[in-house]
Amino acid sequence: MYRNMPTKLIDCQNSDSSSMIYKMENQPKYEVMIDKLAYGGDGFARLADGRAVFIPDVIPGEKVSIRIVEDKQKYARAAALEVLTASQVRIKPPCPHFGVCGGCQYQHIQYEAQVQLKKEILKDQLTRIGHLDSVAEIEVFSSDLPFGYRNVMQFHPLPDGKLGLMKRNSQAVFELTRCLLPMPAIAQFWQYLTLEADSGITRIEVRQNREEDLLVLLQGEGAELPEIAVDMPISMVHRVGNDTVVLSGDDAIVMTILDIPFHLSAGAFFQVNDCITEKMVQRLLDILARKKPRRVLDLYSGAGLFSRFMAPEVQQVTAIESNALACHDFVINLDDFDNVTLYEGLAEQVLPSLDIEADLVVCDPPRAGLHVKVIDTLAESGIPTLVYISCDPATLARDIRRLVEKGFIVENIAMFDMFPQTYHFESMVVLARL
Repeated sequence: MYRNMPTKLIDCQNSDSSSMIYKMENQPKYEVMIDKLAYGGDGFARLADGRAVFIPDVIPGEKVSIRIVEDKQKYARAAALEVLTASQVRIKPPCPHFGVCGGCQYQHIQYEAQVQLKKEILKDQLTRIGHLDSVAEIEVFSSDLPFGYRNVMQFHPLPDGKLGLMKRNSQAVFELTRCLLPMPAIAQFWQYLTLEADSGITRIEVRQNREEDLLVLLQGEGAELPEIAVDMPISMVHRVGNDTVVLSGDDAIVMTILDIPFHLSAGAFFQVNDCITEKMVQRLLDILARKKPRRVLDLYSGAGLFSRFMAPEVQQVTAIESNALACHDFVINLDDFDNVTLYEGLAEQVLPSLDIEADLVVCDPPRAGLHVKVIDTLAESGIPTLVYISCDPATLARDIRRLVEKGFIVENIAMFDMFPQTYHFESMVVLARL
């Protein structure tokens, strides 16, 4: 049997009169069967009254004893007290912080099963939210490294200067003794860094490349430079607002994807899992080989990852990116190509103002998905092929529904496990006009 000790919760009622948070020991026990995993990591089950109940740290097919911790009119949230019938894919989480740390939700599940569960979640989102009558077979790309894959981590300092991570469902920080997700140099880093108490630093971002170079970004609230002690040769940058000071080394790092170097400034966005990023790039190149576009549009282009690989294959790349730091890196990374044009600005503002003729568009929007103006402009443009890359299956499904309503069909779907041990993943969907 798997048993979890009940956790005491504060007795309170929030502003929503239909929701109550309880002390668990005052609530009756229920037994439920876990039907599936919801996006977000919780298990989904039904109470006797038909309401949905969401329970963390469970697996589909398990019979679980639960207590309600939050009661709403249409659904409830519960804590698992005991797993009465355990799944065959349940394992002991290897991290001592699992359940407390907010970083991982799936460490209690064998990795191969994690990937299949994510595939089912994507299919469910596309069916329920995307209103697709039938979902094409989803091709799955697993991570070569279930652990030790993250090339970037964000830490938060404790009052004594030690580093920690955020607790699950909380803004509180706990002291970190071990983390299994980052690449090796990052995993050792916090042992060598000490911040002064009350340093003003609120967040520490650490990025590693394959050569094990480290770039550290210290972000804080005060303009005074922090006093730090670190026994490693690293690059370190201090940033308050828009003011940046290089404390040591450089203000950027070189990331390598499929043997291509990418200049990346401190704090700039880049995909976190190098091996999965390479699989995504290779799939995009396969799509280009099939579709043979001459002109491509790269929306939300970031530092130029996809544009850099598309530029040698097509006549013209037009990119749009709103983040100034990403645009700076894009210009450096695409400097060798004269067939690339970058527009800095919001896609929903820039795209409608351009008279662009393209054969294929790649869009990799943030979690919020595509702005409705972007969808409308793409629908009116006549562009025959759309490659939609997404980190959020709910907004992906919503946008696919809108695109299908405007005359697109789904050709193929792929799921990339960019974030093992967590509920997050990336998707790549190819849409074409009817």
